[in-house]
Amino acid sequence: MNDWLMYTDASGEQKNHVAWHEVLKEIAQLNGTTHTMVHAAYGDHVDLVVAGGNDGLVLVQWKENDPEPPQHFVLAMDQSADQVRTLSVEGQDAELPIGWCVPLQLVVPVCGDMLRTCEKADHEQLFWLNVSE
Repeated sequence: MNDWLMYTDASGEQKNHVAWHEVLKEIAQLNGTTHTMVHAAYGDHVDLVVAGGNDGLVLVQWKENDPEPPQHFVLAMDQSADQVRTLSVEGQDAELPIGWCVPLQLVVPVCGDMLRTCEKADHEQLFWLNVSE
């Protein structure tokens, strides 16, 4: 899968025809300060957004546009919503359920699989939470 459309806040630019491993490289560089968001889209089919990086934690969102209606998922470690954590995204603080703030070291292999296949990838410590309305 070497035809991703990618935007990063670090570059402030949208790039066309990006290889999956280049998107993954940008995700691995998220640090919560200078690199806080990577948005990759594969045509009109899927969108992957990885944001944050504070203390090695990120938010991972996956959107499937086909079939209708679109389905929106968040990668999570647990479903607890009673505690929140703040992640920096494009200069703004976003308060998120703590279970949605996933260690970047676990996210990189999951995102690598997703970028290669355009399908949600599984991990033994993580699960996909459908947040579609």
